[in-house]
Amino acid sequence: MHKTARVSLVRSVLPVSYDDVKKMVKKALDLIGGIDSFVKPHKTVVIKPNIFAPYPPPVTTDRRIISVVVSLCKEAGAKRVIVIEGISVGSLMMRVDIEESTTSGELRRGMKSVDVMKLLGIKRGVEESGGEILGVEDSETSTVMVPGGKVLHSLNYPKAVLDADVFINIPALKTHTMTMVTLGIKNLQGFLNEGDRYRGHRDDCDQHMVDILKVRKPDLTLIDGLIGMEGMGAGERGTPVPMGIIIMGADVVAVDSVASRVMGIESPRLVGTTRIAEYDGLGVADPHRIEVLGESIESVRKTFLLPLNFTQPISTFVTGIYPHVDVFIGGACQTCWGLAAFALMRISRIKEGAALIVGIDPKVPIGAALNLKNTFILGDCALGCAGEVREIRNKIALAGFDTFLSGCPPYEQAMVKLEDILVNRGVMTKKELVGKAEESRQRFFNYYKKYDPTWDPEI
Repeated sequence: MHKTARVSLVRSVLPVSYDDVKKMVKKALDLIGGIDSFVKPHKTVVIKPNIFAPYPPPVTTDRRIISVVVSLCKEAGAKRVIVIEGISVGSLMMRVDIEESTTSGELRRGMKSVDVMKLLGIKRGVEESGGEILGVEDSETSTVMVPGGKVLHSLNYPKAVLDADVFINIPALKTHTMTMVTLGIKNLQGFLNEGDRYRGHRDDCDQHMVDILKVRKPDLTLIDGLIGMEGMGAGERGTPVPMGIIIMGADVVAVDSVASRVMGIESPRLVGTTRIAEYDGLGVADPHRIEVLGESIESVRKTFLLPLNFTQPISTFVTGIYPHVDVFIGGACQTCWGLAAFALMRISRIKEGAALIVGIDPKVPIGAALNLKNTFILGDCALGCAGEVREIRNKIALAGFDTFLSGCPPYEQAMVKLEDILVNRGVMTKKELVGKAEESRQRFFNYYKKYDPTWDPEI
């Protein structure tokens, strides 16, 4: 007999109050057996929300949902409830710290998970409900083997999660530029340390996420769909989508499958993490083997706009766009194509012209007349090339320039270095970077306040 799964789906009209949220969560729980089916007296519960960046929903899980789940666990007799999160590696390493930058007059980057939880009011809500918070970067870890891991074979994993009796996963309903969507499986990325999180942004990303799931599967997954996100998520470049729903179940694969269909993705196996997790025997993705309780998918479905790189060739973001920037790209993985697009948006501001070299085998013409100061080599593959690229690299170094954007992937540290180069040259300014960060944050602050007037950031 094929295994089946049950997933609850509840809806309310926005805006919702704290009491409304509590009713929604309890209803979703009751449809699949109630909180007592998951949390027993005197047990320790660990909760993993999605706190991607220092912005309120839809970028992060709604603080009220987190507080409600903490409260319900305590009502069920839980001895200890720990809310643990590791914010995005971009927030840890690259994101402008607005307050520190403004106070010091210097460009300060990076934030800690506990500071973001405090800023968003999550810390206060959790503690008032009887729980405690923990940042992954502050947590004690154990080295664990990944059973059946195909990309990851061992991990430094938070002991708080390994030791807990119950693990509750609370992601948000969002699209994602690397994995199409970020739901229950993708949310577990936040358990990894900075280095492992960083290296997770390669073209084996989907299998990487599924391997994390193999260490410990959630006992319960609750997707916050009060306000979803479409487009170029999962951060500030995405667009909010009011939904007013909560999706819940014990099988994280089934929950992700239902959530994808709610977002208008008819075949949930188009989502790499869902397809691979089912293939690896971690849950049910087949819609015919999932019983949806409460609202029907059809009654709440909205077709989310997917990230542009999932709807058009990624080359359209890189080549044939900037007339004064030469792009030499060959044998590059999808991640480097995407990062090349990100880098080009900045490099294109160099008015006298520039060049970008990317990939394992970029074809740069012998003797190409390149402005060495404005020639950037992106990624370890390109930096390791022989032939003409090696000659160009040597010429750049001998001329005293450092336009080498290393890394695999050439992610946050490379992009920070690029911005610092452009700031030092006067192409960009520190004030501009801080201003953009303030503008993005305020946009989400203002948006979310319309749906929850009781919320105030702790700045």
